[in-house]
Amino acid sequence: MSDSFTLGIDVGTSATKVLLLKSNSTWEMEVWPSTEGLWKPLRNWLGNRGQYISRVGITTHGPSAVVIRDGELCGRMISWYESLPEQCQRPTEGNHRLSSTRAWVPARLAQWELENGPIGSGVAVQLKDFHNWQLTGFIARDRRSMRGFVGEGHFHLPQSVIGQVTAEGSALSGIGEGAEVICGCDDLTAGVIGLGANSDVLFNLANTSEHVGMVGGQPQDGISWLPPIGQLPALSYNVIPSNSETELEERNQLVQKLRDRFPKQEMWIGGGFAMNPELVKTRNAVYKAGQEVSVLGIAKLARRQPLAVIFGAGKVGRGFLAQLLNRANWKFALVDSHANTVESLQEAGEWGIYNLASGETETLRATEIRHIGDDLSELFSKADLILTSMGANQLTQWAKLIRAPLCNRLENGNIDIILAENHPKPATAVREALREGANEKEMMLIDGNLGIAQAQVLRSCIEPTNQQHPLTIQVQDHWTLPLDGDALRTKIQIDGFELKPNFERELTRKLFTYNCVNAMVCYIGHLAGYKWLADAANNPMIAELALKAGRESSAALVAAYGFDAEEQQMWCNRALAKYQDETIRDPIERNARDPIRKLGRFERLSGPIHLCIEQNLPHQTLLIGVAAALRYPGARMTETLPTGEAESRLESLLASESI
Repeated sequence: MSDSFTLGIDVGTSATKVLLLKSNSTWEMEVWPSTEGLWKPLRNWLGNRGQYISRVGITTHGPSAVVIRDGELCGRMISWYESLPEQCQRPTEGNHRLSSTRAWVPARLAQWELENGPIGSGVAVQLKDFHNWQLTGFIARDRRSMRGFVGEGHFHLPQSVIGQVTAEGSALSGIGEGAEVICGCDDLTAGVIGLGANSDVLFNLANTSEHVGMVGGQPQDGISWLPPIGQLPALSYNVIPSNSETELEERNQLVQKLRDRFPKQEMWIGGGFAMNPELVKTRNAVYKAGQEVSVLGIAKLARRQPLAVIFGAGKVGRGFLAQLLNRANWKFALVDSHANTVESLQEAGEWGIYNLASGETETLRATEIRHIGDDLSELFSKADLILTSMGANQLTQWAKLIRAPLCNRLENGNIDIILAENHPKPATAVREALREGANEKEMMLIDGNLGIAQAQVLRSCIEPTNQQHPLTIQVQDHWTLPLDGDALRTKIQIDGFELKPNFERELTRKLFTYNCVNAMVCYIGHLAGYKWLADAANNPMIAELALKAGRESSAALVAAYGFDAEEQQMWCNRALAKYQDETIRDPIERNARDPIRKLGRFERLSGPIHLCIEQNLPHQTLLIGVAAALRYPGARMTETLPTGEAESRLESLLASESI
């Protein structure tokens, strides 16, 4: 067994869950009653697998009171659900905004002192911190789990490694000596991580005691609020009490009260109750996880951050791929061929992603920023994923350049390349370029261990305004990257990456719909004197031509591939609406550049025309687009299409008063 595991442990009030998270993101879980304890059942379940654990994360219920003094547990552990003596009520401290209906850490510590006297030189921690201490011998706590308590010393970020499993900890737990242990976090936060919820998403952790809230944002009246810490976002939430007599209808009403405060947000649900499809449907929620939600979340937090290498530090590379990876808790490095870009990024160290819909800016940082001419061997050796967004014309040359370090990496196991390129068959081009000139050993590695997947980029990423930092990227509020799931060799689980089967037809659909409509707008818009894509797309005559061309292409796609006609009509409408969005100030020049490639046989205009010819369908409007594209500076075609009538129609349109 060569794989390594991340171990997640969730000690709940009634049940303890443990989960082994594998490097390919698959996992296996075990559950037992918490009354049976933690370490003996864990040892029995792990068996010899314990020696392959590289990292450990623990989450537990809270807020509780546990005190360690002079290397020993002092007094008893006081749990969150115990009755609180009236004289022990204490106000909360710090930035947390917490409900007055719960006994938070200061109150529990007052209860501990009522029983045992002053804490003195002892250190107050939570139950998960006690278990971490048993494993490592180090006392550590995090400010989020210490709800409403402000003290000094022993504080760490939840994701920080606090120590390694000692010989004694190994004998106790069955976890191999030397495994790293992180500080960990509370079970609420672990559940949100398990859902994979990002900012502005509503979450519903539907367990016996339910939590419902929103990720990110500022404090609001009547809702508990936890400030951001380390990798963990702010959380606003309410609790639905753990009362077995609370009927489903009443629970749903309590959930709906919070939903009414955030009517536009999507709700993601996980937990034991979420395994009931009827409950999920009743709450109009999106199912993301079952009873594993919190233990999976703490394992994800503990897992070594995987590394992706992005080739192409342009708008899509930094403004889309990097943002999806960052939100999925991946590290990423950037490699680019443009020296000025590399130098600017290295000097600034970070850049902003400005969301055109929300007006919010997210700051990103790469772990490394390199030039394509650098020695990339070490970077490849650490990579878990490779992505490109550098322009289709560079793919073949790039593939030949990286073959040697890539093959060295392939000797250590499978890896995938995801190509976010506007190219009809980028995966085929890259694989052929890699195999060309490869020796027998390299050929075996390329064919056996390498996945090459094509992807569709449907987000617009544009240049900054004059008022923004030159490295800022303005982006459309779109969060999915469809890609060829059949081509992958590893099991990638990154929120936003949509793995689709039979992807060749999906890629063709995008190219022949979105890119087709875009080409009609930008090439006719250029001739009409427009500078900005949205201005051209909102001209009624150009919009009508673009939509007609999209419908001609769609008819051929429906006939050839069996797509649903109504759904394909929606694709056309969405494509035009995207380019009509006036908040996206995208220059026509950027969209129209490289016209020789865009007039290719399998590209956005000629491709649909040939598909129409094959299906014996009309394509007159598409020919008008070709006629317009051929007037763009530097444009030419390697084949002849009957554009004579289209030229005359184009002349007539350009002379009309509407243009």
